[in-house]
Amino acid sequence: MRRTGWLIVLVVLFVVAGASIGHVLGRDAAPRELTGVIGSEKAGFFADPEVKAALGKHGFRLRLDPAGSRRMAGMPLSGYDFAFPGSAPAAAEIARHRRPAGPAVTVFSSPLAVAGTSPIVDLLQTAGLARRAGGGHWTLDMKALVAANQRQLRWDQIPGNVTFQVKQAVLVATTRPDDSNSAALYAAILNQVTGGDLNAVTKLFADQGAVDTTTEEPFESWLARGTDFAPLVLVYEAQFLDRGKGGNRVLLYPQPTIVSDHTVVPFTAAGAELAKLLQTDPQLQRLAAAHGFRTAGAPLAPGAAALGGPDILPSPDETTLQALLAALEERLT
Repeated sequence: MRRTGWLIVLVVLFVVAGASIGHVLGRDAAPRELTGVIGSEKAGFFADPEVKAALGKHGFRLRLDPAGSRRMAGMPLSGYDFAFPGSAPAAAEIARHRRPAGPAVTVFSSPLAVAGTSPIVDLLQTAGLARRAGGGHWTLDMKALVAANQRQLRWDQIPGNVTFQVKQAVLVATTRPDDSNSAALYAAILNQVTGGDLNAVTKLFADQGAVDTTTEEPFESWLARGTDFAPLVLVYEAQFLDRGKGGNRVLLYPQPTIVSDHTVVPFTAAGAELAKLLQTDPQLQRLAAAHGFRTAGAPLAPGAAALGGPDILPSPDETTLQALLAALEERLT
């Protein structure tokens, strides 16, 4: 065989061998593009270049659509590899509508919280609605908030108020409970502290007027416009710790609150593989903690409160939550 023939054979063998080794090392194949629908509050995490690089190292590239977590169950999900809502009840409802390809996987968690500013928190403290807890974090007394709403308390009626003299009811701005997990769990908290008084729960939503459908929308508006948008906004702790800190912004925790488990529902084998990776990969868990989420593999993010005992209500099961939301939606429409 001529020298050129041997060279061609050697080159082919080298390429084949290199491809085989690359396959073993996970380097040769183009990244698998997975499509997912996610709660909007996780958009910042998945947009992080380090997160994208970490996923790429494992052969994944994601194409993501944000949506309200409660709204996902009613979406046509046939084109998606996974759904990633903001709670276990929302994940259960999604799984009920579309058969998953594996068990739902809780990746990280985040308590419901409220974003405000120092002047607003001072007014809440004067009105007996907010106080500092033993750990130094601020809490918003949910029973007191309901009582204030029942007596039609306005911001301009709080004694000594010279900083926010507006004729608006003292409220937390939320999303629509039927669409968004944060508002659904907020409704569950209100239902608990009122002893199931649906009229009182409904009023705290109805008094807001028109609302957004995803948790990220009101938070973005509040970041851009502050109290011109709303004095208080319902958020996940992770959203505030990731992007809300600075200036005179203050994080409050509803007393009591609910810790929301952000849970992946896989629809394909690749989606199940991704869910497990997000849950177990140390780098991805560390990056999630850097974005304010609570993970099993990393310490609390700076500014997060150590919560426990009476601070936290158990998340309602899907049947109970669905019944509450159906009754609430009937009154709000």
